[in-house]
Amino acid sequence: MRVSALPARLALAALLVAGAGCATTIEGTGSIAEDVLTGAPTPTSTSDSTDSTEPTATTPAPSPPADQVLVRQRLLCVLERASITSINNQFNKSKSRETQLQALRTGATTISGHLKRSGLPAGDRIRKPGQGVLDELTGLVRKASVGGTPSTAPYNRATQRFQQACNSV
Repeated sequence: MRVSALPARLALAALLVAGAGCATTIEGTGSIAEDVLTGAPTPTSTSDSTDSTEPTATTPAPSPPADQVLVRQRLLCVLERASITSINNQFNKSKSRETQLQALRTGATTISGHLKRSGLPAGDRIRKPGQGVLDELTGLVRKASVGGTPSTAPYNRATQRFQQACNSV
């Protein structure tokens, strides 16, 4: 199983759920339903009369987009939570130390990518605890790679802080 496949599917689902509230169904073939806001002038019917007194109707301006920071924060929460679950599941079912290390390395790479692509600043209230998870995960990999037996307690506390931060958005 690819670690990045599950988070990508969850991200797509989150985006579809977030966008579902703004969706309008278009019915018919080849034309936009009358109640769909396009931002373009609504076409008026043409007639043979050149003496029309009816003004051309326009659609109202679309509402402003959702708060982009909040969308990015929520998406990071979905992606990183899925990654944490995947990392933990793979680590726990691993029979050998090398397989466990590989799960941690792959997870660290995945979370690092999520953080970078989130576009959130380092001090953001969601990115900062997300970075804390990555830091603890990287520390686990570093210590275990040289033969140490690091405790997972700091990593577990970091994931709890991240979960709490995500619960606030």
